[in-house]
Amino acid sequence: MAKFAVNTLEFDKVKILLADQAGTSLGRKLALDLVSSSRFEQVKLAQEETAEAVQLLDEGKRLPLGGMTDISPLVKRTRVGSILEPEDFKAIGDTIDGLRHLKQFLLEDTENAPALRDYGPQLGDFSRLSKQLSSALDEKGNIKDNASVKLQGLRTGILAAKNRVKDKLNSLLHDPNNQKYFQDALVTMREDRYVIPIKQEYRLNFPGVVHDQSASGATLFVEPMAVVNLNNDIKKYRLEEQAEVERILRTLTGHVGSEAENILSSLDIAAQVDLIGAKAALAQKLHCCRPMMILQQRLRITQGRHPLLDQEKVVPLDINLGDDFTTLLITGPNTGGKTVALKTVGVFALMAQAGMFVPAREAILPVFGGVYADIGDEQSIEQSLSTFSGHMKNMISILDEVREGDLVLVDEVCVGTDPTEGAALAMAMIEYLYKKKVLTIMTTHYSELKTFAYEHEGMENASVEFDPETLRPTYKLLMGVPGSSNAFYISKRLGLPQGILDEARTFIGEGHSNMERVLQNLEGERREYESRKDEISALQREAEYLKNELTRQKQDLEKSRNAILRKAREQADELYRNARRESTSILKELRANQDMVESRKVEQLAELSRKVLNKNFSIDGKPMPEGQGLTSGNAAVGKKVYVKKIGQSGTIVALNGKEVTVRIGIMKMNLKLKDCLLLKEAPSQPRSTHRTLKKSTSQGHNLFVKKAQDATVQIDVRGKTVDEAIPYVDKAIDDALLAGMDRFRLVHGKGTGMLRKGLLEYLDQHPNVLKTEMAPLNEGGFGATIVWVK
Repeated sequence: MAKFAVNTLEFDKVKILLADQAGTSLGRKLALDLVSSSRFEQVKLAQEETAEAVQLLDEGKRLPLGGMTDISPLVKRTRVGSILEPEDFKAIGDTIDGLRHLKQFLLEDTENAPALRDYGPQLGDFSRLSKQLSSALDEKGNIKDNASVKLQGLRTGILAAKNRVKDKLNSLLHDPNNQKYFQDALVTMREDRYVIPIKQEYRLNFPGVVHDQSASGATLFVEPMAVVNLNNDIKKYRLEEQAEVERILRTLTGHVGSEAENILSSLDIAAQVDLIGAKAALAQKLHCCRPMMILQQRLRITQGRHPLLDQEKVVPLDINLGDDFTTLLITGPNTGGKTVALKTVGVFALMAQAGMFVPAREAILPVFGGVYADIGDEQSIEQSLSTFSGHMKNMISILDEVREGDLVLVDEVCVGTDPTEGAALAMAMIEYLYKKKVLTIMTTHYSELKTFAYEHEGMENASVEFDPETLRPTYKLLMGVPGSSNAFYISKRLGLPQGILDEARTFIGEGHSNMERVLQNLEGERREYESRKDEISALQREAEYLKNELTRQKQDLEKSRNAILRKAREQADELYRNARRESTSILKELRANQDMVESRKVEQLAELSRKVLNKNFSIDGKPMPEGQGLTSGNAAVGKKVYVKKIGQSGTIVALNGKEVTVRIGIMKMNLKLKDCLLLKEAPSQPRSTHRTLKKSTSQGHNLFVKKAQDATVQIDVRGKTVDEAIPYVDKAIDDALLAGMDRFRLVHGKGTGMLRKGLLEYLDQHPNVLKTEMAPLNEGGFGATIVWVK
């Protein structure tokens, strides 16, 4: 069976901190009785449960434990024939209601917490018992009038009898002939009977039963003979009521007794859940981390803080053991933090193996078979033991019980005896523990042990830092660096005369003196290294800050540049659209006045050509080729034709009465016969430049040629928003107008219909749109629209 040094490592105080976070007395009791486990699977499960509870807290969810109390003594009484009181049933009712809420929470709100969710089905269903209790008890725990038909009748009878008594007594009190007899005109109770106060001197004049008198004796409390029988009726009803209430309580007790085992087991489950919640709450309070539990025998603690110390002031501990060495010797001055380091490692092991998180930034721990500790002054007057004897007794017990994979913590090993012999004994013990593959941490002042650890493979030195300038410890643990006891520095700080210190230095051995001097020099060099390291870290942080600042400024400049470019493009696009609209208007006027073109229109066309030229379009022309007019008689599929409106040649692909379908590149156009010339031979492609024509004419003509080549009969804006699609629709309208096309197909998709609705609203208001209609089914149906332009 595993052995843990609970008292020595003050784990009981940690359990008190845990118990304070419990929500019920059941959970608090479990917290105080908590034990660490040496079974790896059990520890892993406990850690997982705590992690899930912490996650729930992070999500703002708390375990519903309100109303639950430890009703196990009451439940156990139901199994031995006792009858519970109404207030007992009130506690039982509140608790089973709490169990119901907890069960519901575990089953519904812990989908991502499977380990906690498993507790839900283990809680009993007490809905029937809850209904039985609520039908008989009110919210305050009193028996209801309607708990049974008989009880309701009895209480009704009691109320009626009381009213009759009060009426009779009131009539006596208000009788003018009786006014002189009464001390006060009121009705009161004595021995559960209604009485009225009578003056002592009129006792014989007012017949009745005396039940009490005032402290002065001047007043007697008399039950008039006229209400004696009525009071007797009330007394009779009350006795019957008491018997009926007792019967009801006995019945309810039987109901609880039938569920006793289920209730007790559910209370145990609720206590377990409460304990898990307490672990999570303490983890949040101490800013703990989940320890990584491993099978290998090694440990690493980063920024560890002892849970019993002030978390804001404690100096964090960094320590590792088990990778390259299994034995660690910590040296340094007294009050330097060596003992705290030992206790921190030990209490972390106990907390982790009890399913608790540990207050550290990171912790990697094995599951120890046992944790042994010899810390503190073990001197015993009763047993006639010196300090050395007390420690040696503990060490003998540890060496006898310890096994491979255990943890041994020893403070001031073999202290209190001759230093030479003590050091020799300590080295033998350390060697024994090392060979048994035990993880060992010891503190010592023996210089021989520093050398022993330095020369021994699998052992390492460590020390607590001491500041020679302030002559105070810093409580930082330095791995790999042996420390000095700094006895002279500490004695000087405490006020020992300098002469005595100088005299003391003459008595220490030269070897010891040299070693202390080397250690002090090493410490000085280490501190200088740490100082420079801090400076380098500061410079690195500053450089990182400057780098981030420059990156941010670069991003801001990039955003500004993009914004400027975007605005410039928008302005250029607007100018381009205006020029195209103006060109379209001029073309319409030219078509309407083909026989007479005014010089003003020519000037406008030339100006428009110059605007378009600024948009980097090549504007050249070519004389119309020779050919004859296209008629229904000479038109045939496959023949080459010249389209007058756009100055481009194409091939007839379909005949449609007085219209033909002409393919120009990838574009198809429906044209009237009169708008085409039948070519004798295939015309050559228009050249990009022609130097023999006038500039204005060639530019205007070639603009239309290029737009005809670029124009498409379809535009696809699927996947865009309405605002994103409008610029593409505008461009399609302009292209269609310049190409002489009377319509194009707009593909917007079906989706939610919002894009189609927004674009149709926009097109209905567009000045160059004649009409819109849904595309045929073979061309997209509801997912596309035919746009007619004018």
